[in-house]
Amino acid sequence: MILDYAVLVFCFICSYIYRLGSFDTFWNSSEYRTLLAMMLLTNVCVDYFSEPYKNILRRSFLKEVKAVISYDLINVVLLTLILFISHLGTFYSRIIIFLTYSLFPFVSLFVRQTNKYRIYRKSKNAINDSDKKIVIITDNKNVKETIEKINRYNFEMYEILGLCVLDQKGDEKEIDGYPIIADKKNIMSYICRNWVDEVFVALELNKIPDYVLKGLADAGITTNILIRKLEEFEGQEQNIRKIFNTNVLTTSIKNRTNFQMFFKRLMDIAGGIVGSLLTLLLTIIIGPMIYIKSPGPIFYKQERIGQNGRRFYMYKFRSMVLNADDLKKDLMEQNRIKDGMMFKVKNDPRIIPGIGDFIRKTSLDEFPQFFNVLIGDMSLVGTRPPTVDEWEKYKLEHRIRMAIKPGITGLWQVNGRSKITDFDKVIEYDTKYINNWSLSLDIEILFKTVIVLFSKREDEAM
Repeated sequence: MILDYAVLVFCFICSYIYRLGSFDTFWNSSEYRTLLAMMLLTNVCVDYFSEPYKNILRRSFLKEVKAVISYDLINVVLLTLILFISHLGTFYSRIIIFLTYSLFPFVSLFVRQTNKYRIYRKSKNAINDSDKKIVIITDNKNVKETIEKINRYNFEMYEILGLCVLDQKGDEKEIDGYPIIADKKNIMSYICRNWVDEVFVALELNKIPDYVLKGLADAGITTNILIRKLEEFEGQEQNIRKIFNTNVLTTSIKNRTNFQMFFKRLMDIAGGIVGSLLTLLLTIIIGPMIYIKSPGPIFYKQERIGQNGRRFYMYKFRSMVLNADDLKKDLMEQNRIKDGMMFKVKNDPRIIPGIGDFIRKTSLDEFPQFFNVLIGDMSLVGTRPPTVDEWEKYKLEHRIRMAIKPGITGLWQVNGRSKITDFDKVIEYDTKYINNWSLSLDIEILFKTVIVLFSKREDEAM
């Protein structure tokens, strides 16, 4: 990261000298000192939010090229946005900015690759100097997978002394080039009599013989024991972290980076502001119509269930009569969604004639939810928040819908919500959205929502 900052400064100096002929004037120019500071600041922001150095040692040359170009473009866009908002763009030479970010990918790529080569050489020398010697203890079931991971991910460059396959049968002397140095009878004797810095036990804890665990503890050997991912949580991300000062295996839905969550919230705030302003305008037009047709409140407030069971009040333009919630009980037999997990009836008699039908078919009744988005109860895109009575009927497999912040629109809404009467299908769409979430997917759903609205499909609002 520090090297990239140095590269940016170097590219800036080269560009400055090319454009203005000398770097001497820089020290007397507060404008260009500010520009360089803004460039470095954008790098810091991008580093914090996008994690550009994650797994950098594992990247191939082509992946590194792609990563450097992507990093450079994000910085350019962010700097351009800052200059545009601050109205400072006219003070600086566009050539200097253009040249700086044009040079950066080439110089940064050269420096990164050179530094990686230096790290590899240093690690290789460490092997030659016998710095870290490690023994692998495993069994026949895990030995091939273990060797494959060693070959792919031995970035710390341990010197592999050899393998101990506890249930080895036969007289094999090596496996895939790695010598078999001991068996279950003499492994502890080998460790005792040879130079061994660490041991990697490629077995689950409950499959490691007691004498091996006790022997390693008695010998004071640094021991690394395999933690297997839980098959029951297949498809979810699993990581090691510390909670209550205890190491635990954490399983969760797809993790979001700080940058992704920041940008999603930024989208919500921007959309919430625009939507709230449109809601105020619609209130002036629609409000009197609702009141004339059905005297009473213009807005409808209902308790809903949000992320992880958090309760909040969701707002809509009132499209139904005042006692709609009481009448709902009498209409449950006509509900098109089985088990009452959602409520949807054809030709709902509770709807205010005329204006109620109109705002529901055009989804104008949903606009007050932009207030919910703005204050953080909801997001522009997510899963629809259930009512309290629907929530109380949920089974465990239904609760995944609430693993994220609820939204005004979502994946199943843009895939024909009026035609979907099977709640399991709703769960399928919501689970697909949660497991495949990305900023680009949110943008795609927002575009599809606009298309659905303008296609004038008749749809029953939830």
